[in-house]
Amino acid sequence: MPDFTDPTHTLGYEFERHVIALFGKDFKVVTWAQDGLRSRQEIDFNPDLIVEHLPSKTVFGVECKFRSKLFAGNIAWAKEYQPQKYQRYVARTGHRVFIVIGIGGTPSSPDYMYCIPLWQAKFNFLNPDVLKRYRRNPRRMFEYDKASGQLK
Repeated sequence: MPDFTDPTHTLGYEFERHVIALFGKDFKVVTWAQDGLRSRQEIDFNPDLIVEHLPSKTVFGVECKFRSKLFAGNIAWAKEYQPQKYQRYVARTGHRVFIVIGIGGTPSSPDYMYCIPLWQAKFNFLNPDVLKRYRRNPRRMFEYDKASGQLK
């Protein structure tokens, strides 16, 4: 494991490793821009992972966020400016972005996990009740539905 000076980067790295492990043989992680090791440009514009679904040749971004608990009943998944930075990535590349959020437990075994399309995560605070349809088993391998363009 890389040597991070900030403990939140260690948690983020462990959660990113967990998310990557959920991408099976139908996927290729093209880029993994690790928090704490990134250049300023990568931090400002790219999601954590760039992934290709090999059967459909679809490329998309995945931003990974681990939170130990809810904040005032909501998921505080990003700083105020971050949803717009991922929108800029979408505009620049044409690739979809999904926000994968782990809550509770540990980064390598979260209690809850959500996989939310960026267009549904317009605000930096999200209500878990509204996101129920994006909840997924934190140990289940990812699937990509080409017809709907959804990562599940």
